Amino acid sequence: MRCKYCNARLAVHDIWCMQCGKQTPVIKNELYSMKSFSETWKAYKSKMSSSLPGAGFAIILGLIPIAVLIWLFSGIIQLECNTATQMLLNLLIKSLAFSLFIPFILIAFNPICKHNDYHLKLSEMFSALRSYPRYFLWTLINALYFCLIYIICFGLPNFASAPILRLVWLVLVNYWVAIALPSLVLMEEMSYNPWKAIKKSYQHFQDVRWNIYLLALVLAILNALGCLFFWLLLIPEALILPLSLYALRDYTRRLIDFELLNYRL
Repeated sequence: MRCKYCNARLAVHDIWCMQCGKQTPVIKNELYSMKSFSETWKAYKSKMSSSLPGAGFAIILGLIPIAVLIWLFSGIIQLECNTATQMLLNLLIKSLAFSLFIPFILIAFNPICKHNDYHLKLSEMFSALRSYPRYFLWTLINALYFCLIYIICFGLPNFASAPILRLVWLVLVNYWVAIALPSLVLMEEMSYNPWKAIKKSYQHFQDVRWNIYLLALVLAILNALGCLFFWLLLIPEALILPLSLYALRDYTRRLIDFELLNYRL
């Protein structure tokens, strides 16, 4: 393969031309996240039923309690936010509450990263409970980040922030999602601790950040629709949730295969 700008010889996994500095077609072709998602869907759709037991575990212990917490904090439980101390305590309580249940969904990465297939057994989820502390720590790191940017962008009681920071908050939230999601797979594939996995994702996946965000956006929309229909007594979320896990696993593995962890510091 040669660079179309300077005709320099390129390695198969080169994202940038070492001679002229132009981006190669790799990101738009081999590393295009929707291409990876399409391949994951083709492999998964014929085996969807084999992931239902594990998905049920994640929904019952993770997704449903999270939905209940959202309902409680939105109306039933009213936490005072009249002072800075009360607001910080409010954020701390909510962060800890959600962080207790989110790992029950994320621990699914432990069994699915041990194979290349598309199945998620109930026994595998029970075995994955041993990895709960790591995912709990990962969730706390993310919760701390979201609390920090919320305080910076929205201010504290009697200490308001500039209105433009509301838009900055939106950018920071979305950018962090594109950093944090691949780190879940890096924790399993590379045996990183949560902080190191997030750090590596930030340092090495910069060139494909938009692809990661596009994948995250598509998965978020699918899961939102899945949750909507789930409450209408259907079960699409039990099928969409495993698909999301596999899609993220497969795309992150593709980034690792293209040696993105080896060249950017």
